[in-house]
Amino acid sequence: MSPASPRLAVLEAVRTGGAPILKARTVETMMADRTGPQAQTQGPGWGFGIGWAVLDDPEAAGTPQAKGTIQWGGAYGHSWFVDPARGLTVVALTDTAFEGMSGRFPVEIRDAVYGR
Repeated sequence: MSPASPRLAVLEAVRTGGAPILKARTVETMMADRTGPQAQTQGPGWGFGIGWAVLDDPEAAGTPQAKGTIQWGGAYGHSWFVDPARGLTVVALTDTAFEGMSGRFPVEIRDAVYGR
């Protein structure tokens, strides 16, 4: 099993409502922004839910992702996002330290997925 597989399985469960590992109500609670866009967890337009950034304002964020998209990354170069409105779950494991988490790489992956 690739390292992306468990992450992808959990994120796909979140995207599709939680089954078989989470209750729908749990996912609903986790997906809700708890801080508001003033938190700017991933820059302008991003708040924070339970465990990840939540997109409140795609225009302010300058992203093609839909409102309600969640995303996060890790210091050793992984990044991911889930756009439930568009049926997308994207996981990238790069082992490139900060570039893979918050540099140009995740932006370029996002833009390629959305055809920008």
